[in-house]
Amino acid sequence: MRALPASHMPFPLRLHEHLPLRTARLVLVPLDLSHLDALAAMLADPVVMRHFPRVMTRVESEQWLRRTIDRYQQHGTGLLAVLRADDRGGRPEFLGDCGLQVRVFGGETHLELGYHFTRQAWGHGYATEAARACVTLGLRHGAMAEVVALIRPENGASQAVARRIGMRPRGAVLHAALVHDVWHISAEPIAGDTLQ
Repeated sequence: MRALPASHMPFPLRLHEHLPLRTARLVLVPLDLSHLDALAAMLADPVVMRHFPRVMTRVESEQWLRRTIDRYQQHGTGLLAVLRADDRGGRPEFLGDCGLQVRVFGGETHLELGYHFTRQAWGHGYATEAARACVTLGLRHGAMAEVVALIRPENGASQAVARRIGMRPRGAVLHAALVHDVWHISAEPIAGDTLQ
């Protein structure tokens, strides 16, 4: 089964009942307004956003954040804050966002993996660790038989993350007026399941 027609997806998915997600180094929690400063800085970074249509202003970032929070109630899932605990017991460091959101394309409803990470978080394996935890959650507790990711063809870093967690490319779609490859993973066992 690839995806469910929108009318058959049971909302809310209730994935948020299984939060926080914990991995060896990370904690994933629902985004809230306390994350706005760090989120807005990340979404305004032209290097972070180079594969997206454009950077966001602070106002746009707040609107985006409020829509994300609304989706938790509507869909029971959404992008999460990715935090790395301070070894000395200080405030956790905001590394980015990662999670599963409901996306409709091709006349079907999909559970889509999405993420953004601050530049400082790149190159440490955090995206792979967070993405694997989110996909595991979705396939273990969601109503969908697969998770997809929409990735721009020139975004080699995101393709590498998708490949490392077992996703494979299958076709392409036009999203936000840009071509995206569709990567997918089914509900078969996930290598390196890291949920704790």
